Amino acid sequence: MPIISFLKDTHLKDLFNIKRLFVYTIIILFILVGHFYFMQMSLETFRYIRHSTMSMMCLLCFFGAFMIVTQKKMVRSDMLFVLLLIFSGSTNLISLIKGFTTGYAGVVEYKFMSVPMLIYGSVSAYIFFLYPLEALRPGWLSLKRAIIIFLPILFFLILYVVEKNVFAEKVHAFDNWTSFIEESSRFNVLMSLLILVYPTSGVVVLFRYRESYTRWCENNFASMENIDIKWLSDYIFGYLVITLSSLIIVFSNNIRSVLMHSIIFLTFFLYGFYRVIFWKSPYPEDYFKDGMNESDVQLIEVEISRNDNILISDNDINLNKSFVDKLPGYKVKLEEWMLTEKPYLRKDFKLIDAMKILPLNRSYLSRLFNEGYGESFYHFVMRYRLEESKRLLLSRPDLNITNIAELSGFSSISVFGRAFHQYMNCSPMQWREKQLQEKK
Repeated sequence: MPIISFLKDTHLKDLFNIKRLFVYTIIILFILVGHFYFMQMSLETFRYIRHSTMSMMCLLCFFGAFMIVTQKKMVRSDMLFVLLLIFSGSTNLISLIKGFTTGYAGVVEYKFMSVPMLIYGSVSAYIFFLYPLEALRPGWLSLKRAIIIFLPILFFLILYVVEKNVFAEKVHAFDNWTSFIEESSRFNVLMSLLILVYPTSGVVVLFRYRESYTRWCENNFASMENIDIKWLSDYIFGYLVITLSSLIIVFSNNIRSVLMHSIIFLTFFLYGFYRVIFWKSPYPEDYFKDGMNESDVQLIEVEISRNDNILISDNDINLNKSFVDKLPGYKVKLEEWMLTEKPYLRKDFKLIDAMKILPLNRSYLSRLFNEGYGESFYHFVMRYRLEESKRLLLSRPDLNITNIAELSGFSSISVFGRAFHQYMNCSPMQWREKQLQEKK
C-alpha cells in the first residue's frame, strides 16, 4: 500500500458547511419577512397574486410530472416525487377553482388552529415525507411501512369525524392564543397540538437518515458525485421551511399568510424538478431489491467473482471469529490487488468489485475497510487516487489537470480539485510547483 504522509484537512468542508448554514439562515429570515409583508397587503392585491402563483404552480407540477415520467427511466424515489407533484398540482387546481367562486383560494379554511387545516397539512407533510425516505433509504419504504407512517394521520382523521358526526359535537373554532388557552381542556385542543407534532417530527427523522445515508454511501462507493447528498440536504431544508411556513399560517389567523407559502412551494418545485429530471441513479438496477439497511436484512450480494469465489453466509456462527482472524490476510490480498490491477482508476469502481478477489459479502467488505483501515471505502480509494495523481503530476508535466484527474480515476476535475485541496491543503498545480522547486 502506498505510504501517504498527509492527514485530512477539514477546513474547506467546515467553510462549506458554514456558507451553506449562512445561506439557509438568510432564506429563513427572508421567509419570515415575506410572511409579515404579505399579511399587510390589501385583500384585492392578495387575491390577484395568489391566483397567479397558483396557476403557475399547477402548470409547473403537471408539466414537471409529465416530463419526469416521459424522459426518465424512473426509480422508486422518482415515482414518489411525481406523486408529490401530482398531489400539489391537484390541490392547487382545486384551490384555484374554489378561489374563483368564493373570493379566496384554499382547499380548507385558513383559521387559527383549525383541525381540518391541520389534518390537510399533515397529509401534505406525509406526501412530502415519502420521497426523501425512499431516496435516503432505498428499498426500505414498502407499502406496509408507508401505511404505518400514515396511521397517525388516519387516527386523527377518524377522531375528528367521530367527534363531529357521530357525537354531533361542533368542533370549536379559535381566534387567537388567548381563546385557545382558555379552552385548553377541550379534546380538540389536545388533538390539534398532537397533529402539529407529526410534520415537525419528520424533520428530525430526515436529518437522522441523511447522516446514516452518507455513511452508507461512503462505505459502498468510491465516488460521491452522483450520490447527490447536497440535493437531499436541500430537500430536507425545504421540508423544514415548508413546515415553518405552515406553522405561521396555523398561528397567524390571516388568510394572506398563505401567499408566501405558495411562493415557497413554487420555488421549491422549480428547484426540485431541475434536480430530479437531471439526476441519474449511480446504482445498478435492482441494487436495493432487498433494502440497504444491512443490520436488519443482512443483505447478501448475489454476484459471484470471476474466480468463482463462494460468498460466505451471514448465518455462519463462526464467521465473525473467522473474519477477525483472517483480516490481516484479507488486507494483504486487497493491497496487492490495488497495486497490480489498479481498479481504483475506474470511475465506476465500487465496494462489491472487491468480491472478485475476496470471499466476502458486502457487509464484511465494509467491515474490512472500517476495522482494518479505520476509514470508509470511499476514503480508502480516494487515497489511492490521490497518490496516483501525485505520481502523474511529477512524472507527466505534459499533462494538464483535466487529464490527470481522468487518469487518476476521478469523475471530474472539480471533484479532483476539492479532494486534493482537502488532503494536501493546496491545489494540484501548487503542489507540483512546490515539489519541482524542492528538487532544484
